[in-house]
Amino acid sequence: MRDTKYLYAVSRVKALENDLLPRSTVDRMLEASTPEEALKILGETDYGNYFGEVESAHDFEKALDQGLRSIYKVIEDSTRDLRFTLISKLRYDFHNLKVLMKEKYLGEDFKSILSQTGSINVEVLRKAVEDKDLAGFNKNLKQAFEKAAMDFELNGDPQKIDIILDQGLYACLKELAVQLEDTHLIDYIKTEIDLVNINTVLRVRRMGRSAKFLETVLIDGGFLDGAFFINSMGEPVGSFADRLSTTRYDRIAVEGVQSWIDSGSSTVLEKLSDDLLLNMAKKGKYAAFGILPIIGFLRAKENEVKVLRMIMVGKINRIPTESLRERLRDVYV
Repeated sequence: MRDTKYLYAVSRVKALENDLLPRSTVDRMLEASTPEEALKILGETDYGNYFGEVESAHDFEKALDQGLRSIYKVIEDSTRDLRFTLISKLRYDFHNLKVLMKEKYLGEDFKSILSQTGSINVEVLRKAVEDKDLAGFNKNLKQAFEKAAMDFELNGDPQKIDIILDQGLYACLKELAVQLEDTHLIDYIKTEIDLVNINTVLRVRRMGRSAKFLETVLIDGGFLDGAFFINSMGEPVGSFADRLSTTRYDRIAVEGVQSWIDSGSSTVLEKLSDDLLLNMAKKGKYAAFGILPIIGFLRAKENEVKVLRMIMVGKINRIPTESLRERLRDVYV
């Protein structure tokens, strides 16, 4: 039976898909000789509508954020269901919570990396962190904050803030996916959890930490259970790649993990992970009903913003074009 509940929203996103940037525009920005030239090309796209506060190439983030927020508003208005965008906005909420907790506990100023794209006003969240009172917020966010704060006060390890809050984030995302009752979205979140855990295993090995430590930092709820990762700690890292090659992550194992073994860099692994998730989201292009086209478009837009951010940061930091090209994610169209 066709799910026509979100038919209006699906028609809106199908129209908006035409505004997603083609690879040719991305390539032009890649070939730009200066950040100013790349920004000029960006200004020729729909993002140019948000250039009001963009005074230099270093202000590019303002246009990207406003472009993304405008898409969230369209989705919220057309679905009349905040859960669709909450799946995206929670990521920014948890990111901001990490930043604000580190400001509080480390006494440093990280406001330049705070995002205005979350569901919680940054200053409201800042006050809640200062007061150590997140009553009224999402229960998983509140619980993760309390657990991370207690852990830092006991152990003083800022890295554990990231770990505990990531676990809280995925608890939220899994809950929302189940509420929306869409198997594609549930599979997407489970895949994302596995990919985070694969990266975590490699980082833990690089740090020389134990299987017991790994057990505390893994995220529950993926396709691969915790034992799959924990048992790999007593084996050579090549054996971990072999284990993965028998799962749905065979390409990640063959190219991503092997690149990590050869170079010690996670760049290829992270690119392949993002491309895998985008390919899952692309199924929304070919669906005419239900949730999948909406979720697919949201992931496509967020991926586009990630690609544009990577190019602009690369140009500002004078990273060679070919190096940037190797790191660049796929695009939806």
